[in-house]
Amino acid sequence: MAFPALAARLRTFLLGYSGTSLATGLQVVLLPWIAVALVELPALQLGWVQASVLLPNLVFLLFGGALADRFDSARVAALSCLGLGLCHTALAYYLLDRLPSLHLLLLYGVSLGICTAFLQPARDNLVQRCARTPEDGRARLSEARVQHTVTWMMLAQYGGQAVGMLLASRFDHWGAELLLMIQVGVLLAAALFFFSLRHLGPAPHAARQKLPRALLEGFAEVKNSRAIFELVLLVGFNGLVHIGVFLVVLPLMAESYGRGASYYATLQIAFVLGTVVATVTMLRRGQGDTPGRGVLMCLLYSAALLIAISFGPTAYGLMFLCACWGAVAAASAALGKSIVQLLAPEQVRSRIISIYQLSLFGCAAIGALVAGAISEFSAPLTTLWWAGIFSLVAFVLAWLSGALRQLRIHQSDSAEN
Repeated sequence: MAFPALAARLRTFLLGYSGTSLATGLQVVLLPWIAVALVELPALQLGWVQASVLLPNLVFLLFGGALADRFDSARVAALSCLGLGLCHTALAYYLLDRLPSLHLLLLYGVSLGICTAFLQPARDNLVQRCARTPEDGRARLSEARVQHTVTWMMLAQYGGQAVGMLLASRFDHWGAELLLMIQVGVLLAAALFFFSLRHLGPAPHAARQKLPRALLEGFAEVKNSRAIFELVLLVGFNGLVHIGVFLVVLPLMAESYGRGASYYATLQIAFVLGTVVATVTMLRRGQGDTPGRGVLMCLLYSAALLIAISFGPTAYGLMFLCACWGAVAAASAALGKSIVQLLAPEQVRSRIISIYQLSLFGCAAIGALVAGAISEFSAPLTTLWWAGIFSLVAFVLAWLSGALRQLRIHQSDSAEN
């Protein structure tokens, strides 16, 4: 299933998705490095800056999911891209005159978080609609095609992030202002790609529901599916422990090596290259018929990697471990998103996606604050060690629970893999 052979609207979707991911790749390097290198914030305040991007998810993600189900997901995604571009333009203009304060960085992070909370469910809701061909009609897509399409989506995400982080590695030479304007240009292009998909329209019958009932229906569907419920809890743990540690401890470790922004960007690139390798492998070999068990094994591998990094590897050793961490994270994310796409009913899919993302990024905001507080009063390596131990405990509990471990997907369209 080569890229040129994909349906035209799926190619358009993937181009828009990769554009937003490229902007994200720039953002995840620029924001913490501006905070650490330019503004010289301590660990605890860095944790607040990183959390400011994630905390709006606690308030707006559910509304973003309901909005994407009730209205046109493509238009919601396009408007969200324009909002992100406006945030980056404002910061670039401010940096021309002076360095930002902590309060300005927090405002910038919150603004990014609000726009992203509306972008994510709207963007992910387009996956199955863009994968359909005229011959499919309203027929249910096969499990194999859904998994294959999700893997393409993840490849677009990680490939775009890798390019963004590679551009961010030029921070010391190009400056933050130019990189921020590159983000703006890419987001404008992504908005055009998403807007061209506006003819897909909202999900069937979704627009008839009132907002309060729409929000409650999403939680009811999650509660009714034991596998989705356990997955939501597990991704919440991943956000709390893994993403929180990644956002705060990694830039602190990079700074301790004394190699500047380029080394921190290199660690991010190594992480994303690992995600690309894992995603291409899954694209060639498929995701298998036991994705829940795969998610649990990824949790176990993450625990081992966190403990390994806590021993203080060399600069090149840390790059290698970041690449391995990226591969595990990519596999876990692709398997988890496939489970949601396959098990969530179409009319509430965006709301379930928003609950999934709320659990992940809402807990990640808390995790960033906790990791910043722990790293403020102890060594960052200690934070990593405890994160690895907690991950081992979570793996044992989830394995014994059995909902994800026993989940089996019937590959009814294996020819597409």
